[in-house]
Amino acid sequence: MLNPFLMRHLKQLTLYLLLGLLLLSFSRIMLTWWQYDRLSSASQLGPILMGGLRIDISLLLQLASIPLLCLLGIQLFNTSGGFFSRFVRHYYPLTLVLLVFFELATPTFIMEYDTRPDRLFIEYLVSPKEVLGMLFNGYLLSTLLILGLTGLVTWFFYHLFKTDRSLKSHICWPGLSLLVLLIPVFALGIRSGLQHRPINPAMVSFSQDRMLNTLPLNSLYQVLYDVYQMRHEASAAKIYGSMPTDDMLTIIQNQIGPDKLLNNQQIPSLHKAPASVTKINKNLIIVVEESLGAQFVSALGGRPVTRHLDQWAEKSWWFERLYATGTRSARGLEAITTGFLPTPARAVLKLPKAQQDFFSIAELLADEGYETAFIYGGESHFDNMRGFFLGNGFQTVIDQNDYQSYEFMGNWGVSDEDLFNQAFDYLNRPSDQPKFTLIFTSSNHTPFEFPENKIELYEQPPQTVNNAVRYADYAVNKFLNKLEQNGFFKTSVVMVVADHDARVQGAQLVPVPHFHIPGLIISDDIKPFKDHRLVSQIDLAPTLMSLLGIESANPMTGYDLTQKPLTMPGRAIMQYGKNQAYMNDDVITILRPDAQHLSFTNINDNLGIQLDQADTELPLAHALFASWAYDQQAYRLP
Repeated sequence: MLNPFLMRHLKQLTLYLLLGLLLLSFSRIMLTWWQYDRLSSASQLGPILMGGLRIDISLLLQLASIPLLCLLGIQLFNTSGGFFSRFVRHYYPLTLVLLVFFELATPTFIMEYDTRPDRLFIEYLVSPKEVLGMLFNGYLLSTLLILGLTGLVTWFFYHLFKTDRSLKSHICWPGLSLLVLLIPVFALGIRSGLQHRPINPAMVSFSQDRMLNTLPLNSLYQVLYDVYQMRHEASAAKIYGSMPTDDMLTIIQNQIGPDKLLNNQQIPSLHKAPASVTKINKNLIIVVEESLGAQFVSALGGRPVTRHLDQWAEKSWWFERLYATGTRSARGLEAITTGFLPTPARAVLKLPKAQQDFFSIAELLADEGYETAFIYGGESHFDNMRGFFLGNGFQTVIDQNDYQSYEFMGNWGVSDEDLFNQAFDYLNRPSDQPKFTLIFTSSNHTPFEFPENKIELYEQPPQTVNNAVRYADYAVNKFLNKLEQNGFFKTSVVMVVADHDARVQGAQLVPVPHFHIPGLIISDDIKPFKDHRLVSQIDLAPTLMSLLGIESANPMTGYDLTQKPLTMPGRAIMQYGKNQAYMNDDVITILRPDAQHLSFTNINDNLGIQLDQADTELPLAHALFASWAYDQQAYRLP
């Protein structure tokens, strides 16, 4: 016979589990109903619901194992259990509220990122001003609804899990035996079976649509799993599988060219990079456009939103098939400024071992006598840009706090016009040194705030992505015209490139078309032409160094496009969540975490027919090299 104390708390534990299952199942059913059009057939409902039940049971039993073990300890040590009663009075309601909060936040997160809440949910907590501003300006109604419902369920759960403090525990052998028997039951439920590995997201994946594969999960589980995985984030081998280090390095070195290698054991990719021209001390100006994908550029087959950029395509070295390495700004800045390959980890801007002595073209150019500056319209601490750039070659950072005057201030900082005015003032300052200036725009970012009466709106209401892109196009065109009128095209190499596309999503393992971005290079010495080669963001930095006449020893693995034939076999590498795509002109290979890697024919730079056998050697070597080079601090100058 169980004593009243144990009986009451076992009932509460059971209620906690049942209530959690009910809430998570209801949320999953509603999300599936909302996204039903993305299911290829009704047969996919089974994997979603049954896989979801396994995940929910595993998570809830993990949460419930804490009170279970506490109850076992109370019985073993024959204590009164007063502290335990006070503990679960808060533990049960608060953990249930956490479950509800993440499920309520899921629809908004899916609309923005096309996945359940993941590591980004945690990473962006370090930038509350920008994130809260984005939520309240772009998602005010849903944010208020989430907060209101969270408050309501908090009151309900606290009312439901009342504590009877008059009940005291005493030793109960039947109860102790029951608790001991529950331990293996809980362990089996947490593992979700007797298979070799405990349950993980890969076990409930069933589709080539990344978003659909998150439906069997619950949002708190995904966030906690991603946080757990972050401790292994420097190792792609733990995610994609391994190969001998010597084999991996040989593949990468062969891609660089054995005749160029400097045989540095500490920096295996270090090689002599010749330049296409003699050093001419030209300025380098890079404009990184926020969230400007090919879908907005009619010159690349997109919507007619960027009429000015379309005109510059006729007057520049224009890339027809340029692909971003990722879906976040930090990843794009990583590729553009360092030439570093993407990994399933966070971009190196945020990683501890990369905060100094990590290669960047700013460091290389500073060694060549350049002034180096990063200019941003918002707060440069976002995504740790300021810390990373100052630690790796940038001598000056100008951000929102340095603007003496501006016309418009939005959630992400001053408008692009204000940014370009500040940048032009900096460029116009007299100096005995050439300048490398990295300019990062922000007007084309949720909630899409920009000055009124500047453009003819593409659509109503004004605060849409298409209108924001049109304003960004207007602002960068003003800047380029100003540079041209003041002779900067004679004294500078100017590049305009996107960091990534907006709201990358799609029913594919990797939605390759959403990685397609515009890019152009302008200088009086560069003949305008349309470049139809397949190009990655990591190729831009080596190419720019060559155009400046900078001959160097550097660890970059990208191609110098000035020294490659127009018929060269290109490749692009794209990180999408935990999946990585390696695309060449014929095949696209997808590396997947804890799952079989797949290869598809490349049909117009999109996934075609799945091949019987995956071609993984080159893709895996590139993924492993990036993680290895970061971990070994082998991506640097000697």
